[in-house]
Amino acid sequence: MRRRIMAMLSCTAAVLSLTACTPVGKAVGDTQEHKPAVAHDLVHPTDVTVGFVGSTDTDVDRMAIDAIADDGLEVAYAALDAEATASDNDAASADAESTATAQNAVNDFTDRAVKLVIISGMNVTTANQQSWQDTLASPRNAGIPVILLNPVSTPNDELLYAATFVINDRDASATPLADAIMTIIRDDPHGRTIAVTAL
Repeated sequence: MRRRIMAMLSCTAAVLSLTACTPVGKAVGDTQEHKPAVAHDLVHPTDVTVGFVGSTDTDVDRMAIDAIADDGLEVAYAALDAEATASDNDAASADAESTATAQNAVNDFTDRAVKLVIISGMNVTTANQQSWQDTLASPRNAGIPVILLNPVSTPNDELLYAATFVINDRDASATPLADAIMTIIRDDPHGRTIAVTAL
């Protein structure tokens, strides 16, 4: 009897630890509404690895990755096969292939326990909406915040991502990209859409 009780308690603890990273009613990285009374620096930029899921716009991806790396954050890049998608005559097939590649990259970065995942140029459609929902549930459940960079369209469920970053290097008030990333990682208060600069 005692062994059964101990086994049941162990199972309960395991289940609770899996759900402990998922905030209720908030996106991971978007739970704070007010700055803390005491300033903190729990995560240093040199300890951060960002999983960057590329888009078909490799120039924007390269510019963003360079800006992130220049500020001391490590970047793991998953490129889409732009040549394969460009040469494919069937646009729907090319989109499906790009989406599958991007989703596999998100799953890989989640397994690697990066500090944050950026998805560049996300385009949620009727055809891929459910697969994106399922894919983005993984980093959410692992407590990894997700940022959508220059998305074409976003998931309906805003709990799946912390913020949308829009690169606007002409905006004098735009936040440096690495600073905006650290804001999300540290779960400091922020808007749902943030103008960022990669300069």
